[in-house]
Amino acid sequence: MKAAFDIHASTGNLLGHVRYGDGPTHVLVMHDWLGDHTSFDTTLPWLDAHAFTYVFVDLRGYGHSIDMTGEFTVPEIAADCLRLADHLGWQRFHVIGHSMTGMVTQRLAADAPSRIASAIAVCPVSAAGNRLSPEALAFFASTTQDDDALRRLFKFVTGGLSDTWADRKVRQNRDSVAPACRMKYLDMLVTADFADDVRGLETPYLVMVGDKDPGLDAQAMERTFLAWHPNATLQVMPNCGHYPMQECPPYFASVVETFLKRHAA
Repeated sequence: MKAAFDIHASTGNLLGHVRYGDGPTHVLVMHDWLGDHTSFDTTLPWLDAHAFTYVFVDLRGYGHSIDMTGEFTVPEIAADCLRLADHLGWQRFHVIGHSMTGMVTQRLAADAPSRIASAIAVCPVSAAGNRLSPEALAFFASTTQDDDALRRLFKFVTGGLSDTWADRKVRQNRDSVAPACRMKYLDMLVTADFADDVRGLETPYLVMVGDKDPGLDAQAMERTFLAWHPNATLQVMPNCGHYPMQECPPYFASVVETFLKRHAA
């Protein structure tokens, strides 16, 4: 039997999203700064659609929410996700965040601890933000408009995957991310700092990093997520960079669902 797959465009203040599966365990999935929900498309064939219901959200300015404007802040993203969960009738659910939205999993766990059953942070930026040197910030800012700069970034964070890979990621970004929100989310990434709000949270955490991701590596996670969350564990994904859901989708799905099933009750 084919799994349920429903697409919902944004309406009012409700984020656009895609629902996959019809299982009793509910999982909200958030994307990174550089791409929309379709970054997870390669994992769909490997997910258990009868045990889980996955909802892949598009944040304001992305994908099915590309026309939504806003403040583009961590509190806004968290509030939008809780509003969507309310709309779905989800009182308690699991949350997955990738890169930029790794910190949003922490905001959600701090703001609604009774509702977040567990959290998975994939190659995440933490609640302490991602402080960049002036040179690095200028480069990241250039990627919002310069295709060559963005192509170099994609190759760098994935350990040098092919030009074809990088070209496809550039096209995904330009097609699915509103120009007006790109710099605002970057500003959010480099200025956010709410680490004091998340220290000691008992939410079960799985922190995943790729062994070829040059910046958000195991050492960075040990200083942040693992130091702050007493129930956090670290999984290093072999032969992967910043996009394990695309670089090794069957293994990624297996690691994710093994953790989710452990905490489904």
